Order: sequence, then structure tokens, then C-alpha cells
Amino acid sequence: MVTETNEDGWITYMSADDLLERALDERAALAALWRGLSEEEMIRRPGPQPDWSVKDVIAHITWWEGAMVNWVKRALSGEMLTRTETPDEINARIHRDNRDLPLATVLEAFAASFPGVESLLERLTDEEINDTEVCNIRDMPLLYFLVGNTFAHYADHVDDLRAYIETLHREL
Repeated sequence: MVTETNEDGWITYMSADDLLERALDERAALAALWRGLSEEEMIRRPGPQPDWSVKDVIAHITWWEGAMVNWVKRALSGEMLTRTETPDEINARIHRDNRDLPLATVLEAFAASFPGVESLLERLTDEEINDTEVCNIRDMPLLYFLVGNTFAHYADHVDDLRAYIETLHREL
């Protein structure tokens, strides 16, 4: 495993293989949290967050994975990406655009989104991932952008999902 961190725990270097392995493992662990929930439990609001159901969280993660792949490809081709919306504005739009989609549609999109992430991570070299000058996306070096839209992003939602599921178990 080739991952280095600084004294604050920030990842300062990560190999492409480690990044992909960690993204795969932590995404699978995230998805395992909602396995076994009924459709009603998956779409209930409030859910893991006040206005979001489990389905909404899944749609949110799926959207960010797709955007990450798109933005990285564009940035690596030399396109300058400018920020037009804040992350909070994007998240609100994602929620509005996806909140009424059927659960099956959201789950299919989630299953279909990771092959693009995997393909991107497999074609990036360690040097590209860790070179802070390779590209800058939304004011972040590539390493932080990739980590922030894969396993760190999944971790952002784990505690809320676990708490929601514990609440469901107490209701039984």
C-alpha cells in the first residue's frame, strides 16, 4: 500500500492502485448499509438527513461520481473549469432533479456509475494523481478531488445512514 499522510492526517500521496482499491472497498461498504431495507425505508423522508431519503443519498453520490469523471477528463484535456455553482447549490439541484425518480432508477444509476470511476482511476498514473500541477478542479489538486468524490465522500454519509438504520431497528 502506497499512501502517505501529513501530521494532520491529510493524504499527501496515494498510488492509483490504492485509490481504486479504497474507493471500491468503501463504496461496497456504503452500499451494504442499505441492503435489506424495504423500499418504504429507502424512500422515507426524513431519512438519513432531514430532507433526504436513503434514495436521495444514493442519487447524490451517483451524481458526484459522474461529475467527477466528466470534470477530470475535461481538466486533463486542458479545459479550464470554472466554478459556477457552490457545492451546496449543486447538492440542492441534484436533490430537486432526483427526488421524484423511482427507487429502481436511482439504484440502476448507482450500479452503472462506478465503472466510469473505475475506468478513470485505472487509466490515471500515480504521477498524474499526485502532481498538484497536473490539473486543478474546483480549486483542488487532482488527488484531493478524486479522494473527495470517492471514499471521503462515501464516509461523509456513513454516520447519517447508520443512525437512520438504527432508528429503524428501534421502531421494530
